[in-house]
Amino acid sequence: MEKITSDPHLRILRRRAPMKSQGITKNPSLELYHFTDPEIDRIRHCFLAGTVFRSFDSSMKSDCVSDAWITFPATPFVIGFNYPFPALTQAFFTLTGMCYIQAMPMMWRVLYTLENNIEQEGVEIGVSELSQLYNLVSHGSHRFLFKHKPGQAHPILKTTKNDSNWRNQFFFVRSDSIPDGNDLPKKWITQETPTTKERIVAFWKLDPAVRTFQAKTKDSQEISSGSYTILGAAKSSKSASRFSVSNLNEFASSRSVKKELAASPSILNPKGMSTRGKRAKKRKNAEPTEGLPLIQHQFEEYVSKKFAEIQMLLDQHLAEDE
Repeated sequence: MEKITSDPHLRILRRRAPMKSQGITKNPSLELYHFTDPEIDRIRHCFLAGTVFRSFDSSMKSDCVSDAWITFPATPFVIGFNYPFPALTQAFFTLTGMCYIQAMPMMWRVLYTLENNIEQEGVEIGVSELSQLYNLVSHGSHRFLFKHKPGQAHPILKTTKNDSNWRNQFFFVRSDSIPDGNDLPKKWITQETPTTKERIVAFWKLDPAVRTFQAKTKDSQEISSGSYTILGAAKSSKSASRFSVSNLNEFASSRSVKKELAASPSILNPKGMSTRGKRAKKRKNAEPTEGLPLIQHQFEEYVSKKFAEIQMLLDQHLAEDE
């Protein structure tokens, strides 16, 4: 046990790394430090020699953190775990980023039983297999437990018994006195930090169009709901249906076409392709391009319009992405 008054170096360490509550426990008064020094002495053998334990302090809470101390729940060591934890258990916490104190007793029982199965029965169970057996759930208390898959039996039996006072059965270990201690997470994963809060606010300020699901066409071209409407209108024409979206992109991306579209004074309305009415009379006066039949010239203008619309939409998306 660390003796604060006997070692000047430890007194300096404590001043530099004060314990501070994260303020996220539901009932702080019910989660005060109750795991006394004699109780720590009974589980000291679960750690390697040289491990430094913080002396008992009744004002400490389970969510207290600092740069120098790591919170451990008593449950895993009472049921038989040693530190460093076995491969599956440590891989699970490394993957999820959870602090050890966030795992409820049921979770520790499941992990302990699986570790015994791996060692004694020779079964191969990793985090992937664990995810097929259980869902990771929380009751909103920033602590987690395993829940068996719907419609399946409990993989590990008799793990859900009640525990009394497990929330205040915890202790602190100096991080630099245990293997990989400096790399262990200190803050609970559900704690909102100023940085995460700022990022969430920035996210909600994004244009709804940017936060809209983007579908993909058969040729893997991403389109939004608006551009899909434009393409759908073009495909309703028998002639336009012969062209794919990739053809349109190739055509619209060429410099010569862009110049022609920019120089075009106006684009004809495709609904005006009928030979009746004033619009038809105006088009009769228009000269066909290089001797092409009038209907072909009208069709090219119609397709050019669609190219311009799609290019404008693509430019808009590129501008938003940038």
